[in-house]
Amino acid sequence: MEAFVASNEGQWDVIKRVIDECDYYILIIGGRYGSMTPEGMSYTEKEYRYAKEIGLPVLAFVHGEPESIPVGKTEKDAGSRQKLDSFRSEVMAIHPIRSWKTPSELGGLVSRSLVREIKISPRPGWIRNDGSSPISLLERINDLSEENQRLQEQLEAQKAEEDDDSLESGDDRVTVYGWRRERDVEWNRIEANWHVSVSWNELFRDIGPALINETTEDKLINLISRFNSLHHTENEVLSVTLAVECWSEILVQFRALGLITQGIKKRGVNDRGSYWGITQKGDRLLIKLLARRKQPPDVT
Repeated sequence: MEAFVASNEGQWDVIKRVIDECDYYILIIGGRYGSMTPEGMSYTEKEYRYAKEIGLPVLAFVHGEPESIPVGKTEKDAGSRQKLDSFRSEVMAIHPIRSWKTPSELGGLVSRSLVREIKISPRPGWIRNDGSSPISLLERINDLSEENQRLQEQLEAQKAEEDDDSLESGDDRVTVYGWRRERDVEWNRIEANWHVSVSWNELFRDIGPALINETTEDKLINLISRFNSLHHTENEVLSVTLAVECWSEILVQFRALGLITQGIKKRGVNDRGSYWGITQKGDRLLIKLLARRKQPPDVT
């Protein structure tokens, strides 16, 4: 405790006040006993005893080889050396000791020990929750700040989702097309083109439920391929393919409309699939398209 400001307070009063505001007390014993109080006890030892008195956790670090400390950094006075030896012996008998030999070793040891002590013996922290500080108010302010940030992000997202009237959507029609392998009545295998006209809402109504928990691109292509059944044929359908160009057009349109987005769920490192999910805007549209509504009352 060497850093004292100019004040009417006594030196020991300043030291006590600083210790009172601490959560842990770190004691480092090297080769010197230190400056003494008028009572003949070093301030370091007096601080240590006060910290113990008020119940602070004490972390003690004692030089592992005091005999190797250079003479210029040790006590020259025999009485002070005796007091230092007595103090060191007392501390080592009471506390788990972390020994050190070099300043660099001491720094790492203090850091690791303090982190461990904080985990096993957590303390109130600099802003104390002992009734003297408005911690609950601070927590409430923090919660409100986070909520305000979240609402602003939602508002920005909703603005970004506003419909662009220049884009096809809703009941506007689009041609879905591809080809399929068929078998005619004479058991000949043939390849035939198919194409149907559907609305964007019809497409989204069909693939939307699969997007709720994210799904693969292949699954979406298979769902859209089912629209081929609207293109009637007398032949037996063996397999159906959606044209790549058609799928690309549908994918880009739904992304432009803000209805779907790339999947974000974590998957295995060997999973190379492309995943797609529904956006908040897409979810609202899907509910509008599929949710069952009450029938109007019969007024007759």
